[in-house]
Amino acid sequence: MHARFLQRGEDMRWFDLLGEEFSRSFTTESDYRPESHIVVEKDDRFVGCMEVFIEDPGLVLLFNPKVEVVNAMKLIICKGIKTAKALDVRIIGCLVHESNEQFNVIERLLPDLGFVFGMEKALYQLKASTLSDTGGIPSLAYRSLKQVAETQFVEIFGKIYQPDIFESDPTRCFADLKKSAARTKRFHPEDWEIAYVALKPVGITMPQLHDEKAQFGSNYYVGVILDERGKGLGKALQRRAVETLVRRGVHTIVGSTDIRNKPMLKIFESLGYERIEHQYFYVYHGM
Repeated sequence: MHARFLQRGEDMRWFDLLGEEFSRSFTTESDYRPESHIVVEKDDRFVGCMEVFIEDPGLVLLFNPKVEVVNAMKLIICKGIKTAKALDVRIIGCLVHESNEQFNVIERLLPDLGFVFGMEKALYQLKASTLSDTGGIPSLAYRSLKQVAETQFVEIFGKIYQPDIFESDPTRCFADLKKSAARTKRFHPEDWEIAYVALKPVGITMPQLHDEKAQFGSNYYVGVILDERGKGLGKALQRRAVETLVRRGVHTIVGSTDIRNKPMLKIFESLGYERIEHQYFYVYHGM
């Protein structure tokens, strides 16, 4: 049994392990990076898989590893750590869903491999057809990233941004989000907007499609300037993002927030989002 990178043309085997219908051959795309998909193979059969989200030089995130054989879990996570170290990124993280069949195994294993628990997020989902009404949402004016200088957008982003376990610098965070959006090949800068009240910037919203078929999307970032909070603006901005994604043809909108962020939890639920499960984030501190 050994861990390795998924090679070109092995897409079908990947989807079979996940129990998903084969949708497209992502390994044949020109920008495919084999190190972004790790598998564990035993007797010529895949028994484990893990996506590796690479935001070099900033972050490598090991995403929700799945295995059929418990012993494969350590192999696949160690391969992920080795891969991240070779890329020389600043931060190595790991995200695990509570629905993962091996959640308890991963939870016990990660500290032994040098990971420290970082935060817990609530994961939400909204079907476009179930969006609630607009009652009580204030009217705002908007200008997009296509209409303002990027430096101006980043300045407002910096006033709102709250450091998390992966990034403390707002300029770097914005740059990473923009690169991530561009990689989807469905980045629309006209969808990223600054909101204004009487010509004063009060918040931002950054809705983004997740896939080329535009079936899934989320709001990459939403926030309100500190002295404008408590006025219902956060709900207005999130609603704006949802409406933008629906216009783009998105069927399912996902979102997550730190479970300690009570205002955002309330916004999700007031707009009709359904809480699906929790996500657990870990940061690698080395061994």
